Amino acid sequence: MMDFLRGQKESIRKLCGGLELELEIYHRAPVVIDVSCFGLDASGRLSDEQYFVFYNQKQTPEGAVRMEDGAATGAITFHLRLDALPQHIDKLSFTAAIDGTRTMQELEKGYARLLNNGQEAGRFSYDRTHFGAERAIVICELYRKGDDWRINPVGRGFNGGLKALVESFGGVVAGSPSRNPARPAPPPRPAPKPAPSRGRSSSVNSIISALPAHVCSRMDNLARQCRGDTEYLSIIYRSMFAALASYPKVAEENVQVVMCADASGSMYDLYRGGRIQRVVDKFFTFASTLSERGTMDLWAFGAKSRQFGAVTMDNVRDYTFAESGGFERWMSMLNYQINNEPEAMRDITMIYGAQRQPVLVLFLTDGRLSSDWEIEEILIKTSRFPLYWQFVGLHGDQYGILERLQEIDGRHTENAGFFKVDDIDDMTDGELFHALLSNLEEWLQEISYKNMLES
Repeated sequence: MMDFLRGQKESIRKLCGGLELELEIYHRAPVVIDVSCFGLDASGRLSDEQYFVFYNQKQTPEGAVRMEDGAATGAITFHLRLDALPQHIDKLSFTAAIDGTRTMQELEKGYARLLNNGQEAGRFSYDRTHFGAERAIVICELYRKGDDWRINPVGRGFNGGLKALVESFGGVVAGSPSRNPARPAPPPRPAPKPAPSRGRSSSVNSIISALPAHVCSRMDNLARQCRGDTEYLSIIYRSMFAALASYPKVAEENVQVVMCADASGSMYDLYRGGRIQRVVDKFFTFASTLSERGTMDLWAFGAKSRQFGAVTMDNVRDYTFAESGGFERWMSMLNYQINNEPEAMRDITMIYGAQRQPVLVLFLTDGRLSSDWEIEEILIKTSRFPLYWQFVGLHGDQYGILERLQEIDGRHTENAGFFKVDDIDDMTDGELFHALLSNLEEWLQEISYKNMLES
């Protein structure tokens, strides 16, 4: 029997000898904890409400997932026939939620264990020490990997209970969570925001005809890698490829993209709820399309800054939860009590400022900047380097100098841009990529005219 660690991934076939098994989930707590299973598509969305299994709908149409209450043991058992699930179901996410205002701090003991013919094959254990004010958690996931499935113990919390869980998977719950929640339905799309008015056909032929052959080859290679763990990226890549076709001059350059993420305490809920992971997914898709390396360097900062391992196709899926111990460990290492943007900007400049190829820094922050004048000074200094600062404000306020970049005098180039959103999903992927590419294109034209690139 194997004791799973958070983020550990193991083969279901190897553990259970096949794809027919049971997943037993147990909780001991002085509150009612509702357990559910979300059947998600390749983009991680609940696109078919028939694959939401909970106390009011205890099995999927073909019976591949069947939920059973354990009257004697108090455990919930899911009987699974993974090979009977339709192809559009790419992942099963098993969750727990508390109704009302009580939290997972009252959880005395919990576990999810795999059973093969009644024999325990593996277990993921957790308790109140793993959580704070959360009212819902993603316990574990089972997801496709070629002709196999894998288990991924997650242990991630949400403050909003069942409603937050359903919405995080793209569903909608009418009203407040209750013992009889409405079944989730596809969410309404946000009202479209203005985008550059260009001739943007997303057909494969139009993309190929618009872009250099070596870029098309790179894009084809990226698309081929979107299998199993990373299949959910294929939809994001399609939006990126279509957007890039409108900016062929950008595609001609080999642009290194670096992400720098605020990891101060005010960002904790955004990391824990998966928002920052979604940003990493989108930024990595953008970065790997523009760079021959196919990777994205990542830095994070609190009072201090640090470079972590590059984001790659192999680790992107759960990067913020697994890389170097995950975001909680990052915050501890970087002193999360303070956000020191200038420190991060200076460190990045030391590493990338001397390059003769264009570098784009996607700088993520929730505002309340530590020092406007230091940021202004750094922007003036780095305006003579082929280094562009694209600031992105996420779920915050008081962005200071970032909202007045056009007022900074003394810069050799217009080397910075800024936009803000409350949630990264407030913009469609296409709108996000057009916003990034539009600013990048203008800057690339300027530094080319001023002979700042290596010939």
